[in-house]
Amino acid sequence: MAKRRYLIFTGGVFLLLAAAGCITSAPAADVVEVAAIADFRPDWRPLFRGVDLAAGRLLGDAPQAAYALRVDLHEPGIEFLTTPSNADKPLDTDGRTTSRFLEEFKCQAAVNASPFSPIHEGDGAPKDVLGLSVSRGDAYSGPNDVYGALIITEDNRARIAKPPVDAAGAYNAVGGFGLLLEEGTDAGSNGERHPRTVAGVSKNGRYLYLLVIDGRQGNYSTGATTSETAQWLLRLGAWSGLNLDGGGSTSMVVADESGKAQLVNRPIHNNIPGLERVNANHLGIYATPLK
Repeated sequence: MAKRRYLIFTGGVFLLLAAAGCITSAPAADVVEVAAIADFRPDWRPLFRGVDLAAGRLLGDAPQAAYALRVDLHEPGIEFLTTPSNADKPLDTDGRTTSRFLEEFKCQAAVNASPFSPIHEGDGAPKDVLGLSVSRGDAYSGPNDVYGALIITEDNRARIAKPPVDAAGAYNAVGGFGLLLEEGTDAGSNGERHPRTVAGVSKNGRYLYLLVIDGRQGNYSTGATTSETAQWLLRLGAWSGLNLDGGGSTSMVVADESGKAQLVNRPIHNNIPGLERVNANHLGIYATPLK
């Protein structure tokens, strides 16, 4: 039987504690611990109306810590925002951490999204988004001929587009790398393990899944292959899936009651656990409070 532990977020570093007697006002979820990804069954916890959080941990010699948001695309009040263009400035966008993106644009949740260049320039530095990027109808970066994209229409219909990407109807869109799931079939491979950020869509199109898997952190989480990542997506309920920018870029944040960003995962930029990378592109979610 899967073990469950209480997940408490505190300043971007989480503590795994027994559920009994733990009280916190920060985002929390039950971490479902499994010996095999196939055993994982998400225990969704509502964060906002139409936005739920689940967490899983694969035990063993190559542990994996996975965190997922499930967005109900039918829920009134759900909206999205891709990082806007920096207009007449150089390249495509100004760099931000995922936390700063959430706070600047007052989202309720956000993840990093597209690959980009240059990687090591700091906060506010111009960034070139590699692949498709559309922010509320402004298509400021074109599709990549080889990789896929997540397309979201103005009325919140989401799809994973295969290359060559047809961006028709895109109101918000982000490009990524290869597809992980195609019609419920694992399209990944058993290569190297890395931190991952991925997007998935359910078969009926109702749910968008945003998943991060931490990596490069020893006994906590080694990262996942693309095939292992596809298996996590399947257990969440996805039918199609896309690998977004991962590695040191992987980050997921949610807003607390004051609108401040709280890290859900443990990023690792410059090999420093808990340090966020300045990224070029993000996908933000707007949602209304539970009460």
